[in-house]
Amino acid sequence: MAVLAQTAAVKPIEPEIIGQVYLLDSAHQILQKLPQEQWKAIGKGGWSGAKGFIQVEGAGSSFRLKAGQTIEFVLAVQNVEQVRLYAAAVKGSNRQAELVQIKNGFGRQQRSTSEGISLVITRYGESSFKLVPDPPLASGEYFIDVEGKLYTFGVD
Repeated sequence: MAVLAQTAAVKPIEPEIIGQVYLLDSAHQILQKLPQEQWKAIGKGGWSGAKGFIQVEGAGSSFRLKAGQTIEFVLAVQNVEQVRLYAAAVKGSNRQAELVQIKNGFGRQQRSTSEGISLVITRYGESSFKLVPDPPLASGEYFIDVEGKLYTFGVD
């Protein structure tokens, strides 16, 4: 007589804090909090236009990932389509990501807003979303903007 074992689907672990970004370790079903850092808006202008940036103090995030590893983030948030991932450039002892660019020319202004790095967004569990950068991230510093809160990480 054959005995059939029932296997229950493994329920994914979900974030405890709404709006907090977590790195997902799929193999071990572990969520690791990304650090939230204070930021400020800065602008640079000239005759031909202006640029607006998000700036965070420090040359690198304390949260480090290895290049080539699978990078998946999980968060619970109302408007996941407004979450943005930005690559940051190190400028002296700060990190900056360009958000907006305004070009002046022939009496007209053209404004372009950065949409950031493309993310594949899928449902995760009952109340969360999984975000996967597409294409995979290169080495560098990154910001995730969630409703005005900035979470940081670096890829080495």
